[in-house]
Amino acid sequence: MSKKSYIIGAIIVVLAMIMAMYSFKSTLTTYVSVSEAKVSPRPVQVAGIVVKGSKQYDLENNKLIFTLREDSGDEMAVEYDGYQPANFDDVTKIVSTGKYNTKREVFVAKELLVKCPTKYEQRVKGE
Repeated sequence: MSKKSYIIGAIIVVLAMIMAMYSFKSTLTTYVSVSEAKVSPRPVQVAGIVVKGSKQYDLENNKLIFTLREDSGDEMAVEYDGYQPANFDDVTKIVSTGKYNTKREVFVAKELLVKCPTKYEQRVKGE
């Protein structure tokens, strides 16, 4: 093989690596605070708790609406278009992934990750 073939091969490998890193970076969704989520132009993740009594589920339109409160006390309305997670009422912490809609003043979640107290906790501890 000639030196020219090695150079072309190396260029192709470098370009492929650059494209892979760019693709990976663009799919990452960072954790931010409520105030940062409200001004972010990109999709983000916000963690917090569901404010008691704020949950509304619209069965006809399949929308879940609730208020999320982070540790600092900041709150925002969250709207999730999809089925309510089965264990949503037992949630101790929730992570909402999506983007804030400034016109409607609501965080439009594309994904909800729920953390619940484990009912098997005593078995794990051997009690």
